[in-house]
Amino acid sequence: MKKIITVIALVMLVSGCASQKATPTNTPIPPKTKTQAEIESDFFKIADDSCKKAQTENIIEEVADGSRIIVLAKDNAYKDYSAIYIDAAGKTQVIYEMELSVCAPGYLISMMEEANQTNSGDYKHSVKLNTDGTYTWSQRAWGEENVMQDTVYTATDGIITAADGEMYDYVFKYGPISDADMEIFRTAIDAELERLGN
Repeated sequence: MKKIITVIALVMLVSGCASQKATPTNTPIPPKTKTQAEIESDFFKIADDSCKKAQTENIIEEVADGSRIIVLAKDNAYKDYSAIYIDAAGKTQVIYEMELSVCAPGYLISMMEEANQTNSGDYKHSVKLNTDGTYTWSQRAWGEENVMQDTVYTATDGIITAADGEMYDYVFKYGPISDADMEIFRTAIDAELERLGN
């Protein structure tokens, strides 16, 4: 009798296990693939936000060769000057006109729109999202037909922090300028004004 009860208990146990529903396994959902329009929209916002940040908070463009460009926001200009170049040896030069590297994509789009042109000719450009999260920005090289120049932009928290171009590689630092760099900046401007006789 004991054997029969044990067999019945085992049968019930087995059938009970069999009747339970199998727990579904969690299958990871692949990330949504972005459309080209979404990639472009994301990149242009990042580029626009970066340019605005540089223009309102100062920026230092550190070049891979050891040189640097210090650009002050308009409100922080010293004696109406806002940009200097410091070569790898520490020699300074005042910059009178420059295009911030983080602003390059936005400048091209603005010029294209102002000229009422399309993405062709001098305004030809494209954006590609790379697998590592960087963006490759391609634009026509000025004065050369059918030659495109690529720059790979790295963005952190929605702001461009580095650019790997065909001519130069940059790291961008936004915000307050150190006292030591401001001293270099002021000295360069004062020397330029003295040279000009002002």
